[in-house]
Amino acid sequence: MTQPCAPWTDTARRMEATAAAVPIPVVVAEPEGPPKGTVLLVHGRNGAPGQPQIAEIARAYLARGWRVAAPELPHSAALPGSGPPALISFAGHTAAAAATWAWIAAQWPGAPRALAGHSIGAFAIAHLAAASPDAHHVLAVSPPMSGRVLMAAREAMGPAAIEEVRSEAPGYFEEMRTADAEPALNRTVAPLAVVTGAADGLVPLKEARAYFAAAPNARFFAALPDAHHCPAGAACADMLAAALAALGA
Repeated sequence: MTQPCAPWTDTARRMEATAAAVPIPVVVAEPEGPPKGTVLLVHGRNGAPGQPQIAEIARAYLARGWRVAAPELPHSAALPGSGPPALISFAGHTAAAAATWAWIAAQWPGAPRALAGHSIGAFAIAHLAAASPDAHHVLAVSPPMSGRVLMAAREAMGPAAIEEVRSEAPGYFEEMRTADAEPALNRTVAPLAVVTGAADGLVPLKEARAYFAAAPNARFFAALPDAHHCPAGAACADMLAAALAALGA
């Protein structure tokens, strides 16, 4: 299946990751010239490939000659037809990302593969990286290392913020108590970079630093002043470019 689908470049098209039990739509864009490799770009809860923070990451990769494959993962409120948002889970998000990762390997065999993710997309790619010693690199944006990080942020916002996530996604809410990427990050051998917002209310700066510190091959960390959970814009683009340079992308 190939059809136009804007958000980053005229080369973007939609394909289907058939490694999954249910095929997952994937937005794929090619750089100018032969690709250096393919990056799996994973959105967060209620995310989508066309959101500004995801598009910013995609453009950074395309500018450096990488093919971008960004799946439309299940149960996102931003993706009509992806299934009920109430059924989102850390485990399900990770499993769907893993299926797309396997599909990329089959689609472009022998080519370098890299991992990038935003929010719980960054949680998911930590698990993929731990199981993929051949991953070229890992780029995490606004990364929570665990569900407890996100739970603590909501507790700080007050009871209404807790009740909101409990009612919107009860399974996800329960999983926040146990979901943890630290063991996976400890096993990740690929070079890793983190770009985050210094004013992020969901993943405080110290938590983004903890994600970075958990990876033995962590190479680049940047906190954007005054930026929140979904960084985008010129300053973010500059930091993403610096991060990719540090990763050898």
